[in-house]
Amino acid sequence: MSKNNLQLAELIMETIPKVMQVIREDMREGRGERLSVAQFRVLAAINRGINHNKDLGDRLGVTEAAISRMIDLMEQDGLIKKSTNKTDRRQTDLSLSAEGAKLFNVIKSDAKYKMKKKLSALTVEEAEALTKGLEILRDNSLLFS
Repeated sequence: MSKNNLQLAELIMETIPKVMQVIREDMREGRGERLSVAQFRVLAAINRGINHNKDLGDRLGVTEAAISRMIDLMEQDGLIKKSTNKTDRRQTDLSLSAEGAKLFNVIKSDAKYKMKKKLSALTVEEAEALTKGLEILRDNSLLFS
């Protein structure tokens, strides 16, 4: 790894967690009183395609029993739908209900608006450079394999 790549790696590892923390805070702020932070994290994980209890528990750092109880409550509240997996009938697939998806999208949209306001402090040139850098990061599949 060249010196430039090492500096770039350090910069990414320093910057991305800070940006993610701001995004998480803005999204948690928008969740209102209807959702706990853990429930919001479940909606976000299911929205990203994590749709089994064990995977959710692993991602959120809780036991499968704890996530199962939370899923049951969120299903009763109309935020999540359960269905039997077509290839393995012992497994339950999770998805957001229409209400759950709507709630999550409202929270995400609100956070996106807050980020837009924060980014308005950048000059046009800074915004263009940041956009280019993020597009390179997003499009470089070697970074995510």
